[in-house]
Amino acid sequence: MQSVVFDFVLATLLPIYLVMGLGYVLRVSGVLSAEFLRDSARLVFNFAAPATLFFALAGSAKSEVIAPTFVLICMGLLVGLTLLSWLLAPLLVRERAQRGVFVQGASRGNLLVSGLAFTHGVYGMEGIALASLPLGLYIIFNNVYSVAILKHYDEDSEQALAQYWREVFKNPVIVAVLAGALAGWLAIDIPTSVKNTGELLGRLTVPLILFNVGASFDFKLLRSPNVVGWSATLYKCVLMPIVGVSIAWSLGLKGMELGIIFLLLSSPTSSISVVFAQMFGGHVGLAANMVLTSSLLSILTVAAGLAFLQTRGMI
Repeated sequence: MQSVVFDFVLATLLPIYLVMGLGYVLRVSGVLSAEFLRDSARLVFNFAAPATLFFALAGSAKSEVIAPTFVLICMGLLVGLTLLSWLLAPLLVRERAQRGVFVQGASRGNLLVSGLAFTHGVYGMEGIALASLPLGLYIIFNNVYSVAILKHYDEDSEQALAQYWREVFKNPVIVAVLAGALAGWLAIDIPTSVKNTGELLGRLTVPLILFNVGASFDFKLLRSPNVVGWSATLYKCVLMPIVGVSIAWSLGLKGMELGIIFLLLSSPTSSISVVFAQMFGGHVGLAANMVLTSSLLSILTVAAGLAFLQTRGMI
């Protein structure tokens, strides 16, 4: 049994980690330039990832597009554990100015990047279809929530919010998820040529995501560890998946549904939290440190978690 579990974890995660490592090596050696990484990230965000999510949803059965029990439990856990980090912030972080960054680092998972890549690696397009709707809904919630938290802890921020909200609801990922869910629900017959074009574009998503994640690692940030940063990292990579999976299991979820919840909750801190810290007056260095430490720790926790769940027959 242990050999089967080891083979499962190795087959699903090792390719992901190797491509991430290759991204880091190519960036350090100068093969991947900063301009390429910036442009490829833009390509993923605006075209490749939305295409992947749209066609995964549009090509799925109605029961897969909107699985009410799974969506409710998944969203309840994502939102509930996000709010819990806010309640814990005053207990764990003395400086009020750092609490907003802590909450983001502890709860804002990189669902579009790591969550999407891990889910695709383990469950393929079927997993993407099931995960897409809660992923899109949570992205909407998290954008609203992150602004509210950072504004709450930094009242001097003068960012123009009206323009920001317009950008949130023009987010290509959100538009693709909602449009794909509608197409799947209505069983719209998409022409084969359009579908094949979308699938070709979608194939760019995971490789480019993994190259960008690996290339973003900056190990110099590890020279200045701090309690706040590691507290957020441990909450994100350890506490969230343990608590979330335990609750989901007790509510009757198992198999792919439980595995997807584990992968989404285990996603490391999103790099967009650094941008939000810059926009709304947070501690940028602390935010960047959380992104790196959670990304590195998640390599271990995702592998260990999948092995445990597989051994117990839960997924």
